[in-house]
Amino acid sequence: MAGAMVAAARSGGDAGPRLCCRYARSPEPGGAPVSRVRRPPPIHPSDQPPPEAPYRPGWVPRRPGSGDGSGPADAPEVPAPEARRPARPPWALPAALAAMAVVYPAAFWFQVVPFWSAMVALSAFTWWAAWHPYLRTRLRPTRRLVAMGLLSALALYALFAGGALVVQQTPLWPRIQGVADLARTTAPTTVALLVIVFGTSPSEEVLWRGAVFARLTRRYGAGWRPVVLTTACYAFFVGLSGSLALPLAALVCGTVWGRQRQVTGSLVPSLVSHALWSLLMYLYIPGL
Repeated sequence: MAGAMVAAARSGGDAGPRLCCRYARSPEPGGAPVSRVRRPPPIHPSDQPPPEAPYRPGWVPRRPGSGDGSGPADAPEVPAPEARRPARPPWALPAALAAMAVVYPAAFWFQVVPFWSAMVALSAFTWWAAWHPYLRTRLRPTRRLVAMGLLSALALYALFAGGALVVQQTPLWPRIQGVADLARTTAPTTVALLVIVFGTSPSEEVLWRGAVFARLTRRYGAGWRPVVLTTACYAFFVGLSGSLALPLAALVCGTVWGRQRQVTGSLVPSLVSHALWSLLMYLYIPGL
C-alpha cells in the first residue's frame, strides 16, 4: 500500500490512481470512468450475410455493439439496416425457368428456332433474371479456385471421353451424334466458342449454382439436399431438350459443380469447369 502511494506521488497527485478492470478516470473532473477496452465496430449494411451464408460453415457474423454482452452496457444500439429493393422482381427467376423449358425443346428437339441465336437470347435473359448483388463476392477468382475448376473440368472430360468409347455400340450413341452435329453445324466454330465461354456456361452457373442453390440452401440448410435438388432440377430442365445424353451429363457434372459451390462458397470453380468442359466436349468427342 505504501509503495502504491509513493508511485502515485511520483507520477503526480492530480493524475489519480489507476482503477481496476482496465478502466481509468475520465479527463474531466468528476466524469465517469472511460473504458480502455476496444469496442466492436458497428454493423454496416454491407456486413449482412448473403442468403446462404448463415448455413455455410465457417461464417461468423459480427456481434453488435451492445445487447448481447459483446460491448459496454451503455453503448448505443446499432440501427437496423434499411430494407432495400430486391435486385430483381419476384417473377424473374420463375420466368427464367419457364424460358428454359420453352427454348430447350424448341432449339434441340423441334429445331423451330435457330440454335445458337436461341442460346444467346436465353443466356442474356437468364443472367438478368438470376443475378443478385451478393454474387459479386462469389465471382472473385483466386488461384486455388481457378485451379480447382481446371482440374475438375479435365477430370470430367476424361470421364466422358472414356464413356463415349463405351457407348458407341449402344442406342444412346445416335442421340449424342445428333446433339454434336446440331451444335457444330449451325454456327461457325469461333461464334460457338464465344457463346459457350461468355453465354451459356456463366448464365447456367449463375442460375443453378447461384440463385437456385442459394434458395434451396436457405430452405434446407447446408446438407446434401441443396446439391441433390439443384442437380435434379438442372437435369430435368436440360432433359426437356429431348436428348437422353444431356440430362445424364447434367446429373454427373451438376453434382460436381454443386458440391464445389457448397464447399468453396464460390461460383468460380464451377464456372471455370463448366466453360472448359463444354469447350473440350465441343471440340473433340472420341468417335465423332
